[in-house]
Amino acid sequence: MADKKPADKKAIKTIIDHIGRTVVGSVEKEDTKTITLFNPVIIHVQPDPQSGQLQVQSFPYIFMEFLKDKDKNNWTFYKTAISTSDVELDDRIISQYENINNPQPPIQEQQAPEEEPEVIKLFDD
Repeated sequence: MADKKPADKKAIKTIIDHIGRTVVGSVEKEDTKTITLFNPVIIHVQPDPQSGQLQVQSFPYIFMEFLKDKDKNNWTFYKTAISTSDVELDDRIISQYENINNPQPPIQEQQAPEEEPEVIKLFDD
């Protein structure tokens, strides 16, 4: 199965765009000539200069802060200019994709009421 499609979510598709970037997005619409992805994210892989291990970075096609209407973020790709695949992405990549497009507010720990800090005497009076 090429696409992940939980019951309440749209299929997530991976393409290679016309300049060779790996792009992941929710399929909004697809026909014989085009595929439209909602909230596409670019997956960038590069070696770490220190360790040589591969690093994976994900960033949106366009930053949400630039959008007036966050529900209008569809990008249509012509199939003659892209490559498609039947890959099934690892859950960690899908999770990264979802976190970029649906960030969760940070969980703040409840702090105890402010108490006076303990005073430490450095010198005898």
